[in-house]
Amino acid sequence: MIKKFSMLAVALFAFAFISSSSNAQDLSTARGVIEAHIEATGGASAWNSIKDMYMEATVDVGTPMGDLSIELKSWAIFPGYTYTEMNLLAGPDGIPAEMVNMKAYSTPLEGWVENAQGRQDINTLPPQARQQFQRTTPKNELQFLSNPDSTLVLMPESTFNDRAVYVVGITSFGVESRFMFDKESLLIVAQETDTPAGAVTTTMSEYMEVNGLLFSGGQNSDNPQQSQKVTFNKIELDTGITPGELATKSGSRKAAAPE
Repeated sequence: MIKKFSMLAVALFAFAFISSSSNAQDLSTARGVIEAHIEATGGASAWNSIKDMYMEATVDVGTPMGDLSIELKSWAIFPGYTYTEMNLLAGPDGIPAEMVNMKAYSTPLEGWVENAQGRQDINTLPPQARQQFQRTTPKNELQFLSNPDSTLVLMPESTFNDRAVYVVGITSFGVESRFMFDKESLLIVAQETDTPAGAVTTTMSEYMEVNGLLFSGGQNSDNPQQSQKVTFNKIELDTGITPGELATKSGSRKAAAPE
C-alpha cells in the first residue's frame, strides 16, 4: 500500500529512522551523507532485504513536435533480472507508437533491448545506457556505495529552492551527477546530471511510503530539447515473481502449455 507524505511528515519519518539508528551519522564525507540518506529512507538492511520490485509510471514528455504520454512498467528481481516495457499512450500524429514503444530484458549474463530499429544485445550498449535497464539493487544509492568504479565527492553545501542541502558529486558508469540532499530530512530533493546537451536538473516530487520505505513519487526535468515528468503510480515489493516467470513475460521463454 502506498501512502503519500507531506514534507513535514517525511521529515518526522526520516528523523525517526535516524534517531533509532545505532550508528552515529557522519555527514562530513560523501559516503556518510549517502549512508545517512539510506537510513532516512528506511535503512540499508530493509532495502537490501527486497527480493523483487514492480513499478508502474506515467511519463509525460514535452517535445517540439508535441506532448507525449507514455506508460512505463518495470519488473526487477535482485540482483540482475529485469524486464521493462514502454508504450505510447498519446502523442502527436507525426510520432507513431512504434517509434516510442520499447522493451528491454536482462539477466546477470545477457539481455536485449527491442525498439523500432530491431533487437540489440544489451551487452553491446555503452555502460551508461546499459545501466538504465539493468538493476542490481532496489536503490541506486546502494549501488553507488558498492560499485568500486564510482567516485564520490562531498562538495560545498548550498541551497536548492530555498532549502539548505548537502551536495554530493557522483561519477558512475562515466556519468557525472550532483545529488542534493535536504539537510533536515536527508532526502534527495534534486539531481543535476551532465549530458552532451548540457546539465539537466531533475527535481524529486513528494515522497511516498511503501512497506516502511520512502520512495520519490516522481521526477521532473527540463532541458532545451524537452521537458519530462515521471509519476510513479504503483510500487509493489516482494511479489514473488521468479526469473522464469520474468523470462516468459518478456517473451524470451515460451509459456508452458496448459495440462
